[in-house]
Amino acid sequence: MSVTNKTDEEIIAIAQPMIDVVINASNRKDWVTFCTYQTEKEAQDPNNKAHVLKLWEENQFFTSLNLDREILGVLRNDDVAQIVWKQTSNIVHGDFLARYFIKEIDQQIKEVGFWID
Repeated sequence: MSVTNKTDEEIIAIAQPMIDVVINASNRKDWVTFCTYQTEKEAQDPNNKAHVLKLWEENQFFTSLNLDREILGVLRNDDVAQIVWKQTSNIVHGDFLARYFIKEIDQQIKEVGFWID
């Protein structure tokens, strides 16, 4: 069954712990943990890793993310669910739009995208 066939509440219950792991790893600049839920292709992509490491070094926002979040909704596109929330930082002021994309691959829920604008 595709993750998109689940209710919003079920999708959020699946994604929240995943998001917490990724945010905690980002705050610690821990690449191995950060890519725990990524597909193997994404986790092994040197461009992906270089981009994330650069964000961690150049922008303190990405290493000071708050775990508290206001979920704005769940969107579904084909077989990908997107969880959307307000992301804040304990250093950088303001609200940012965060999106975490999940998909069922080989009977496992995987991260297929994570964006903060």
